Amino acid sequence: MANKTGKYFKYALGEIVLVVIGILIALQINNWNQNRLKKKRINTYLKSMVTDLKADIIVYERNLKSFDNHIKNITRILNGNDYKQLKVDSIYTLVNRTWSINTLQNGTYEKIKSTGLEDVLATTEIDNAVNDYYSNSVVHFNYYVNWNGEMTNRDDIFWSFSNNFEIGILEILNLNSISYKQDSVKRKGELIKIIESTIGRNYLKNAISRDDYGSIILKGFKSKAENLIELIEKQIKK
Repeated sequence: MANKTGKYFKYALGEIVLVVIGILIALQINNWNQNRLKKKRINTYLKSMVTDLKADIIVYERNLKSFDNHIKNITRILNGNDYKQLKVDSIYTLVNRTWSINTLQNGTYEKIKSTGLEDVLATTEIDNAVNDYYSNSVVHFNYYVNWNGEMTNRDDIFWSFSNNFEIGILEILNLNSISYKQDSVKRKGELIKIIESTIGRNYLKNAISRDDYGSIILKGFKSKAENLIELIEKQIKK
């Protein structure tokens, strides 16, 4: 009986050990599968973020080109007189700028935040770079766009509502049926007077300052976006 009891005990113990091992293996497989699915999900987010960042870079490059052209145009006017050889509406185009609505793509980041994964995307370096870009750079960019838009609208009022210069915006809108009371010579002379006035030159200098500042911060944001793309693409390939 003692031998049989010992054999049964060993058998039962062996069964328990096998069950425990089976449970541990099952848990490990489940954890591995969960981690695999989580990594796959994160990589999907990261790939989508790369798409967003590339779209942001296009926005930065478009604005940088616009800033550069505007700075050259205003510098030409402030530093020389050759612009006076242009037609009046061409001169007006040089001084009066337009701005477009610029929106950065943060949809993927918002989805990541809603899942609570913003701090566990990949490496600490990537997590910090992602949160810095979307929490600081994007916010700063949006602030600049709003501020610059307000200042540009203010400039537009100055150049478009002078008492002595009749604007030619109607030609741009193809409303040629509305005639000018001023002839082109008179219009050109009055516009040049505004440009050469102290307040006119100050408006132009302020516009250059905004573009210079915009170029500096946008180059920094563009560099951050490019660096983040590089980090993410390396992580995805692992």
